[in-house]
Amino acid sequence: MSCSASPASLQAGTPAAITCTCTSPDHVSVTVGGWSSTGGNVSGSGSSAELNTSGASPGTITVSAICTDLRGLTTAASTPVTVETPPPPKELEARLALHSIYFPTDMPKASKPSGGLVESQQKTLLTLASDFQKYRQSRPDAKLILAGHADKRGAPDYNMALSQRRVDRTTSFLVEHGVPEASIETKALGEEENMTPDQVKAAVEANPDLNDEERQRILKNMRTIVLASNRRVDITLSTTGQESVRQFPFNAADSLTLIGGRTAEMKKAPAKKP
Repeated sequence: MSCSASPASLQAGTPAAITCTCTSPDHVSVTVGGWSSTGGNVSGSGSSAELNTSGASPGTITVSAICTDLRGLTTAASTPVTVETPPPPKELEARLALHSIYFPTDMPKASKPSGGLVESQQKTLLTLASDFQKYRQSRPDAKLILAGHADKRGAPDYNMALSQRRVDRTTSFLVEHGVPEASIETKALGEEENMTPDQVKAAVEANPDLNDEERQRILKNMRTIVLASNRRVDITLSTTGQESVRQFPFNAADSLTLIGGRTAEMKKAPAKKP
């Protein structure tokens, strides 16, 4: 006796046709029945049956049947059916190719490695943490690859350590909000892969959140913007290779902190004595 399934691998909800062939070596008449399965629901008549996989969990379902001859002699056979892990929703997968995370100048400090994440960047990471946990339900092997950068100011060794602190801070925030540490890989690049002025200019010109006036004002301060654009952590989704969009958050309430400007009005100078 032998059994086979078609298809042998499927998504939950897709039926599988099961066929069992049984013969007697001395040509005695035989019948097939006694269908059973370790998952889903199987129903059959004679040597054919159908496995209903609606609601079945990912994994292997074993479908079995029994062959009986006229003398009451029996034998059994089975076949596996693999219920595949469902693919993640496309919109969720696309959203995981999120924006890069930006840091203020020289942050986090070595003396305070838990600092440096301003509110707007924390919100971006909170969305990532929530979406990535949902994504892992269908792709448990997925990883987030974090690459830290620093602007060109400072010695190479200092910049390398600074970019490492940035990926470490990003990692710790994600872990604090439910992302398994084993699902995160990090690398520090220092200033090795800085965006060029032309790349930053192209990103500013393509930024849909800016109007023409804002765009022109930003382009007049390119040196400052290039530096700010390189104080970041890029994020890549391992399963697709999608990379985060390196789009500076100019319209965030704390963008001046990230650029290096003021976050509050300057104190008024004391009135001169007459």
